[in-house]
Amino acid sequence: MTSSPSPFDDDRISAEAAHWCARLHDEECSEAERAGFAQWLALDARHEVEYQAMLEIWQLSELLTPTPRIAPAPMATPAPAPLSGRRSSTARRPRSGKRIAAVAAGVLVAIGAVWSAGWSAGWLPSKVGYYAAQPGAREVELADGSKVELNSNSQLYFADFRDRRSAWLKSGGEAYFRVTHDTLQPFSVYTDNGSVRVTGTRFNVWTDPHQMLVTLLEGSVVVSPPDSVDGNSAQLTPGMQARYSQGSQRIELAQVAPAGAIAWIEGKLVIDDLTLQTALPLINRYLRQPVFVGDTTAAAMRIGGIYRTDDLQALVDSLPKVLPVELNTDSQGRIVLASRYVPL
Repeated sequence: MTSSPSPFDDDRISAEAAHWCARLHDEECSEAERAGFAQWLALDARHEVEYQAMLEIWQLSELLTPTPRIAPAPMATPAPAPLSGRRSSTARRPRSGKRIAAVAAGVLVAIGAVWSAGWSAGWLPSKVGYYAAQPGAREVELADGSKVELNSNSQLYFADFRDRRSAWLKSGGEAYFRVTHDTLQPFSVYTDNGSVRVTGTRFNVWTDPHQMLVTLLEGSVVVSPPDSVDGNSAQLTPGMQARYSQGSQRIELAQVAPAGAIAWIEGKLVIDDLTLQTALPLINRYLRQPVFVGDTTAAAMRIGGIYRTDDLQALVDSLPKVLPVELNTDSQGRIVLASRYVPL
């Protein structure tokens, strides 16, 4: 039996659809963005449904030329009518500048009215933002004044609703949040592996396809797994770190040095006596080709230290010199760290 989508997932799709609707109607929309939109549509059947709902808002006036059901093609210059011969029965009489201006004004008023009503009801955001850091880290300011430092190759959506602020950090991303305090408009960060809810604080979130790691520097946050039930959330105080892995029954809590969690802002990665199973996902985001553990013995080996994020390949290459492991290439072409058994 499949579970119904959670409310925050609906909010995310609504915000993403609003973002794509605005971008695709912008004259500066690039071919790369159009390709990204096509990929987004293919990810989930709900994406096109929500995008069509956004188009209906955009197309409130019947005087507008209907927009295609998929991404609008680049605007082409209409071919001039022939100087001789019959005019096509479907050809329209050119509109005057005043007529076009009147239509545009009417549409803007209509869109504004509907969007305002949607915002008042809490199902449409007043502002939507999309931010990406590729390839290096990037600091951005959200519509509510909150500041976010995005680690390399991280992507973030933000939507400002009447009664809440919602951000979505895509899998494989990392971000350090400094959230503007507002008790009437809680701020939540969503990932594929759970969510973080705050009113105003400083915290770091890292997520990959299998787990989420949240470290609190200041204030208070509540960390919840996806589709969490009562009693399955954890409230953090400064210096605490929460880890949730897919398939796990609970959130793992630990006391850490918060500065280590955001050392990446200064180009450093702090590994505090972690197993290779835990450390490699943190290392892989900085490598051209990820490294995997080949067996449980290697997975349980521990490493530690402070490393430069722009030279982590050197760390991987040095592991066979400090641990009883070897680097191999498996049948799928993956780089694998396997334990090295020394005969007695």
